Amino acid sequence: MAFLNRFLGGTVGEKDEQALQNIIDNLNHLLNTKKGFGCFVEEFGIRDMNEYSSREHLAAAIMEEVRSNIENFEPRLEFGSISLEESQDNFRISFRIECRLRESKKALLMEFNPVYNDFKVRNGL
Repeated sequence: MAFLNRFLGGTVGEKDEQALQNIIDNLNHLLNTKKGFGCFVEEFGIRDMNEYSSREHLAAAIMEEVRSNIENFEPRLEFGSISLEESQDNFRISFRIECRLRESKKALLMEFNPVYNDFKVRNGL
């Protein structure tokens, strides 16, 4: 779809917003794919995290997996940092991803739900 978007008209702001939405969609797909399933690329996706019983170890492992996947499979982003966010819900682990999209710095907010083992990525601004 990103290839076809190059031929569609629109203003610069619309194209930037559409590019950001395409990246968010790709990250949601990437981070919700279980490693070894859904893709022929062996390292694509997030591995099973059932081995971790502590929230701190789980968060550290997730942050490393997310960093690695973004750097390897989302070339439109320049990875900056990822940090743990405070959460009121004990069943959610939230992260703030700092990255650079083209010439502008954008913040993406990612939430991980260990109960359902899924990720949600959205525009942080």
